[in-house]
Parts: sequence; C-alpha cells; structure tokens
Amino acid sequence: MDLAVEVKGLRKTFVAGILRKRRNEALRDVTLRIPVGSFWGIIGPNGAGKTTLLSILANLLSPDEGEVYVLGKQLPSCSTEILERINLSSGNANFLWSLSVRENLEYYAMLYGISGRRRHLKVEELLEMFGIRDVAKVRFDELSTGTKQKLSLAKALVNDPALLFLDEPTVGLDPDAAHRIREAIRHLHRERGTTIVMTTHNMHEAESLCEHITFMKDGAVVACGRPEDLKRELHLGDTIRISFRGTLTAPFLDTMKGVLHFQLDDSSCRVVVDDHRKRLPQILDYFLAQKAYIYDLHIEESDLEDVFMAFTK
Repeated sequence: MDLAVEVKGLRKTFVAGILRKRRNEALRDVTLRIPVGSFWGIIGPNGAGKTTLLSILANLLSPDEGEVYVLGKQLPSCSTEILERINLSSGNANFLWSLSVRENLEYYAMLYGISGRRRHLKVEELLEMFGIRDVAKVRFDELSTGTKQKLSLAKALVNDPALLFLDEPTVGLDPDAAHRIREAIRHLHRERGTTIVMTTHNMHEAESLCEHITFMKDGAVVACGRPEDLKRELHLGDTIRISFRGTLTAPFLDTMKGVLHFQLDDSSCRVVVDDHRKRLPQILDYFLAQKAYIYDLHIEESDLEDVFMAFTK
C-alpha cells in the first residue's frame, strides 16, 4: 500500500514564558499512516494537536522527535521535492492584502516556478473552477470571507498537488458558502484523485467528506477508522424508537443479532442497533408476529457528533 503520510513517534512541545517557563506538549508519540488517494479527517477538541500535526506534515514546523514521511520521502531531508507536490489551505485565509485575486494567484504560481502561458492558463482555470472570475480584479482586503476562502483553495491548487492539507476549510463561513466550499473539495477528491488530509470542528462536514477519521485528544491519537467503525467500536449504533398497541409476550429483542441495547416502557420501546438498515426488517417481523400494532416509528442515526462527545468525556 502506497502511503501519502507516515509518521512515527511524533513529539512536539512548545515552551512559553521567560522567567517561569510553561511547557505545552502539543503532540505525544503520534503514529499515523494515511494511504495515497484517501480523504482523511483529523478531528478533536481545541488543543488536541490537529493544527500542529498538519503544520509539521506541511513542513511549517519541525518535530522534537519522530520520523515524518510525506509521499514516500522523509522530512526534512527531502523537503524541496515534497513541497513541490503538496499544498495547504487554511480556514483563516491571509494573502497579500493590496493585490487582487488574479495577482495573488499569479504571485503564488510564480513561487512554484510556473511561468509564461502555463501560468496564465492555470490562473484562468482556477478562476473558473471556483467561480471567482467576476472578482478577479478586486483586492484581497475588499473580499467577503467566503470569497477569501475560495481564493485560499484556488491558491492551494496552483501546483496541482498530489497531497492537499486543509485546516478548518469552512470556519466562519455562512451555510451557503460552506456548502459551496465542501462541494469544491469533494470534486477535487472524486474527479482528480487528490489525497486530502483535513482538520475540522464540524462533525457533519467530517462525516460527509472523510472516508477515514483520526481522533486526537491532548496531543495523542485516541482512535482511527472509518466513521461507521468508530461508532461500532463505541457501541453507539442507531436508535429506533417505536410506539405500539398490544402486548409483547415472547422473549424480546435484546437477544436478536445486532441489537446493542433495549428498553421497554409500557407501549413504547427504544432499541439501539448496530445498523438500522440491517435490523429494522427483523424488528418489524417481530412486532408482526406478536400482533402488536406500530403507530409511530422514529430512527435516530448516531453520527460523528456522538463519537466526538464520547471521546471527549
């Protein structure tokens, strides 16, 4: 399996203060493997170490200990080769304020050694891709927050990166702008096959975009896996609430395969299952056999918000 990112035993400590020094261990023995072509999310509470990890992977910070490999090459010894093939977009976009959108894209394209007609075509392509051609001549400091974020993503694609790092890409955006940014990110991954590593506090965003999740807490990796695997590991499952008329006489559902928890209260019950799509037909068959009439049924799917809350306890 080709790896886009591999880190082993990563540690990073920040020291603040002069007379009374305070030490903050931002990363503690972090080990992580991210395959080429994946969309990987890194989530966790504030201070978990997400941005520090991303900054080290993007060669913006150096670790105190550990090994870092990006696209098969080691940092920092192969940093020049790696930087040619990666890029980073931050949710707090900060560009040369007096330059226009087009001028900023031209500037960053030049930094990546893209010149002449090739640079012109690339800038035109990015203006079109992110729908910012109509503001191409507008200075950065006059742009809306959403447009600044579009420019940040456009800049991150000037070198056609094989690996793209996104740090809180929709932070501070209104719902419509955030949706447009997510669609652009999803297109990059699906149509171009770009490997994406993203940090976010938005659990809906993480679940809708990311194929795999790394959960961090206090500078350490707490869990890794697909969202559905993390939910299964924590026994979160889906909740089926049923209101019915009748009497349940046979042994109930707690012995049925896939049922994680069952609670009966007079004419209603709560059933937690690993996957409601698999278990609901069996549950309905049970009620039919018991001649109990279901007059209301509600399904609550557990999501990454539940995972987040479980891991932060």
